[in-house]
Order: sequence, then C-alpha cells, then structure tokens
Amino acid sequence: MISNSKFSLLKYLKYFVFFLLAAAIGIAIYVAVLKSDYDLQSSRIIKAPSEVIFEHVNDFKTWENWIPWLEKDPTMVTSYKDTTSGVGATYSWEGKEGKGNLKTISAMPNNEITQQIDFGKGPIAEVYWNFTEVDEGTEVTWGMRGNFSFGEKFYWLFKGGVEKNMIPIYDRGLELLEKYTLTELERHSFEVIGAVDYGGGYYLYQTVSCQIKEIEQKMNQMFPVIVTYMSENNIEASGKPFTLNHKWDEQNNTAMFSACIPVKERVITTGEVLTGYLKPQKTFKTIFKGDYKFANEAWETAYNGLVAQGFSEIVSAEPFEIYTVGPNNTKNPAKWITEIYIPITP
Repeated sequence: MISNSKFSLLKYLKYFVFFLLAAAIGIAIYVAVLKSDYDLQSSRIIKAPSEVIFEHVNDFKTWENWIPWLEKDPTMVTSYKDTTSGVGATYSWEGKEGKGNLKTISAMPNNEITQQIDFGKGPIAEVYWNFTEVDEGTEVTWGMRGNFSFGEKFYWLFKGGVEKNMIPIYDRGLELLEKYTLTELERHSFEVIGAVDYGGGYYLYQTVSCQIKEIEQKMNQMFPVIVTYMSENNIEASGKPFTLNHKWDEQNNTAMFSACIPVKERVITTGEVLTGYLKPQKTFKTIFKGDYKFANEAWETAYNGLVAQGFSEIVSAEPFEIYTVGPNNTKNPAKWITEIYIPITP
C-alpha cells in the first residue's frame, strides 16, 4: 500500500507537472501570437558628403574599421570573396556568438544600399542603408527588417526584446562610422618629385586680387565663367585647370592670382576672359594629396624640398598649381590631387 505521505507527494508532483505543461503551452501561445515582422533602424547626422560615407559602407573591406561587433568580440574572423564593393559583394564572419554572411543586392550611388543578411539559421533578413544630404552633412540611416521564426521570437522574448538589444549596437556602429569617416577626410600627403621640365602652352584666364582667405571663393567664381565662355565658343580644354600665383603677401594677408584653363592654341578673346601663355621652363614639382586646407603645409614642403635638393627659385617667376583631381571629380577631399610647380634656375 502507498502511504498517505507518498500519495500526497505524487499528487503534488502531478499538479506541478500539469502546471509546467500549462505554463509552457501558455508561453508558446503567447510567443506564437507575437508580431513576427520587425523593422529596426538607427540614424545619425555625419558632417561629411554622402559620397564619402556611401563609399565606406559600400566597400566591405572598410567595415573592420567601424563595425561595433568587433568591439564586443575582438576574436571575430572576417572573410571576403573577390567582389567586396557594390552589387554582388559579400562579407562573412565567424565569432563567439555565431557566424553569418552579408551580401549587397542593390546600390544607388550616394543614396541607398540594400543587403541580405544570413545568420545561418532562421529567415534571411534585409539590411538597408539610406544617405540623405542635409544642411549639417549627411543623415545616415542603418536598419534591418524581416520576419522572426518561432524560435527567434522565443529567444528575443527572454532577452528583453530585439529593440532593446539591437538599437544600441546600431547606434554605436554609426558613431564609429562617423569617427572613421572624419578621420579619413583628414588624410593628406606630400610627395616631392624634384626638378622637371614643364612644357608650357596657351591658356584662358581671369585674374583677381583678394585676401588670402578668399582665394577658394574667388576660384569657385572664376573657373565657371571660363568654362562657360569655352562652351559657348566651342573651345576645348587641353589639360587640367590651374592657378598662376602673381603675388603672395602674408604680411598684409593678400594675394593676386589667375584662374586658368589650358587650350591647344592661342585664342583671340573679348570681354572678361583673356588668353595667356606659359613658357616652357624648368620647375620643381611636388604632388599634394588632400584637402586644400593643408595647402600651406604643402607649399612649405615643396620649398623645403627645393632647398634640400640644392635648387634655387627664380624669384621673378610665378609658381603655379594644377588641379589633377578636384571637387568636380570627387567630393572626398582626401582624394584631391594638386601638382605644385615652382620655377627654378636651370
């Protein structure tokens, strides 16, 4: 016979099992009716052109410089296939919390990117990026949308919700992207080439005297006038735009210079655009890559290199700089290339 105490224990155990079963069923029903679709996103305004930020997001090889998951798991291993940028680019990772891969399926330059993310289990989700230029820079939105499996809903229920866990990570990622972008914008370098023969030639130009701080503003006004004149008169450029420095007075903070565009032959002009000729000459060349705000440092490097190599500047001559790659080619100042030429004695 079963004693009363054992009978009571079995009775309570049966009720406990029934309770656990009922609780499990209740939780399962609750999880099942939870919303399956999700759309998570975070936004941040970054003081940089959309073109620059788009490039950093579009190329998976830059991600290791700013993705937040590497902070959480420094042991994470990433890998790429042959295509790392644009449609078809792929990016894979494996770390403590699992593995997965990301693939770019569409990209509208400087505007938006759409990617597919696969965590190896559960439905494939969509990652999206939007880049909107605003007065302060570019508003960058990073988001992910898709549908949860039952297991994923159960997992996130006991983790406190997907928003609570993922949004801070996206916020941190955009913060790191901003830091990386602003650092990249500051990149600049100077390469002293040395003595070269400059061939010279004809050019169309406008000349102005102004304060040194107004030079860039004046250039932005003068070059379009010359370009318009050339277009209206079917005149082709034979090289990159350049400026010819006539006078530079740091003591009085003034400068006199010409904005110039090379042409194949002498052009008889009328009005505000004139024709000039730059004679062939021996020059000292330096290549400057970066934002124009580092121009003074570039010229200082050029003159120091000239002296170091034992050359002498022709004082009466006029140095000039050619804009091989500039704002009309790319909004990323780190990619601007300026060639500096200082006339020297043979």
